[in-house]
Amino acid sequence: MTFSIFEKRIGYRFSSPDLLEEALRHGSAPGIEDGKRSYERLEFLGDAVLNLCIAQEMYRMLPLAGEGILTKTRASIINNRNIAKVADRIDIPASLRIDPSVRRKGVGVTRKMAADAVEAVIGAIFLDGGHGAALRFVQSHFRLPDLMGALVASFDAKSRLQEWCQGEHLPLPIYALLSADGPPHKRLFRVEVRVEGLPPAGGSGTSRKEAEMDAASKAISSLHAAGGETP
Repeated sequence: MTFSIFEKRIGYRFSSPDLLEEALRHGSAPGIEDGKRSYERLEFLGDAVLNLCIAQEMYRMLPLAGEGILTKTRASIINNRNIAKVADRIDIPASLRIDPSVRRKGVGVTRKMAADAVEAVIGAIFLDGGHGAALRFVQSHFRLPDLMGALVASFDAKSRLQEWCQGEHLPLPIYALLSADGPPHKRLFRVEVRVEGLPPAGGSGTSRKEAEMDAASKAISSLHAAGGETP
């Protein structure tokens, strides 16, 4: 497969094709012994760029999330399993230059190799076209709305719980702050929500709003466990 086909697949045309060639060259590929670089340096850069792009998109898409939730969510998105899915979508396994003997042995491109190459491609796009180009690649290929769908639903737990109470003609949920511990820049809030007919549900977070969201989500889970109709 030519690089032009790969560029069409990723939606980006390189001004410096040598960057793409380096991003798709494994350490076992022919030419390494002659001084050509493998993707390792670009992978190092691409890892940092990917973290920035994901953090930027999460900050935009999850306006109610505190630092703790954002950190956990980023970790759940940036892992070899998810990055390898991106690799499959853009056909990294067929595009990566590796020693032919590796393919003949049936080992082929491992999940880690494919994920590393995706990060290298991101690093190459960043060097060639800047942050905007790298961000567009991440937006296009990581499908963040799908990955964060369940989390976004949990952030809406307060309104869902309130609507359920209204539908059941019950008093609205009552949230009580139990504690706020830690220094001002790293405080942990603990909240309890009470809903008529349900046991109290506790939640925690780096802001009171985040803790209330967590408590509402726990109350909905409690309702589901009791066999009730969930909101």
